[in-house]
Amino acid sequence: MMIEQSIISQILETGKLDILNANGVTSEMFLSCQAEIDFILQHFEKYKQVPDKITFLAEFADFQMLEVSENTDYLIYKLKEAFMYTKLVPIIQGAADKVRSDSIEAIDYLKTALDGLERAVPVGGNSQGYDIISNAKDRFLEYKKRCEVKGLIGIPTGIPKLDELTNGWLWGEELVTITGRTNVGKSWMAEYFATVAFNLGYKILFYSGEMSREIIGFRFDTLNKHFSNSGLLNGAGTLGTRPGTDGGRYLAEDYENYINQLSTKSGFVVVTPDDFNGRKPNVGDIRELAVLHGADMIVIDQLSLMSDRKRADIPRIAYGNISEDLFLMSKELKKPVILLAQANREAVKNRKKGESPELHDLAESDLVGQNSSRVLSLSVIEGNLKIALKKNRYGVNNREVLMVWDVNAGVLDPLIKENPEEETGKAKGGKKDFGF
Repeated sequence: MMIEQSIISQILETGKLDILNANGVTSEMFLSCQAEIDFILQHFEKYKQVPDKITFLAEFADFQMLEVSENTDYLIYKLKEAFMYTKLVPIIQGAADKVRSDSIEAIDYLKTALDGLERAVPVGGNSQGYDIISNAKDRFLEYKKRCEVKGLIGIPTGIPKLDELTNGWLWGEELVTITGRTNVGKSWMAEYFATVAFNLGYKILFYSGEMSREIIGFRFDTLNKHFSNSGLLNGAGTLGTRPGTDGGRYLAEDYENYINQLSTKSGFVVVTPDDFNGRKPNVGDIRELAVLHGADMIVIDQLSLMSDRKRADIPRIAYGNISEDLFLMSKELKKPVILLAQANREAVKNRKKGESPELHDLAESDLVGQNSSRVLSLSVIEGNLKIALKKNRYGVNNREVLMVWDVNAGVLDPLIKENPEEETGKAKGGKKDFGF
């Protein structure tokens, strides 16, 4: 009831119905205060304005007016969640009744009912539009914000040249697909972006469909502090060269000290199919965990190891459905999503060495490229990494960034430094040596 009172108080305070209209909220969703919201809507329909507080309280003297400071998105989410519960319970009960006689029929019933419920209770809103002329001052304020951060309005990528092209990973409507041939380093690159974000204070949810949490952890240590990855995996006594020294070596005790320090922190959550009873999760499963852990960035490794909530039988359609759901999840949660997708082997097998896969080379489905806000295509030439920006919905396309890449040491540096005297290992928004 407190959520409903907060929304009504906000409407009466602002004198506008924007919070309802922009979020697809109907009076039916008010379970405890339906009479109150109906009164406001009827008053608006008749007099073309929201009733003032005196008029409203004359009708509902026991209503408790609240001073609202809570985030509007949170209020709307909780309102819809409570309403959804009342609609979902009978559906589940109906499915339980049907499963006793025909489980296949029960599944069809459940799928149809849930699809109808999703359409009836949209997560997004029904905005009536935005006048870019009368609201032009909003745009100037946005421009000033971008000036203050030199265009870097999202989570830094850790690669200055890529930041210039992308403005960072943006907050919402941001599905970044990383593609490339098998073993080109897609998973490493995704974890590099996640490691940069983590060290800037952002929380990470990382779904690994193939690798264990231990492997992801060892890779983090390599990217974060440059411990030799092969040394960690092989249990070696020496773990590579210590950065900033003249040939000094990392030893086992250095790694132990690092781990003791690192374990006092949190915020990089890894999930695997084992966390879903051995099955491939769908976007709904990932979304639930992202909300639970308050994730600021979500990484999906990889597309083929996700399941389609709509259960399409054709991979092309299933992958399109999954990528669309991931984009909508980003839009809803206002968090960037990094998705790994294999390049189609048949489409790229005849390409020249070092040539980057194109959008249409995304495995099984060109819909993945269409649903993505950006597509990064990776290729490696003699130890150098080429990041080709094949799609950039919010900026220029078909630009390339060349990096020197030592995977085993977790070192990623520009092939050509704009400032040769610049200290090695620095990136816009933070250092590449992420040690504590």
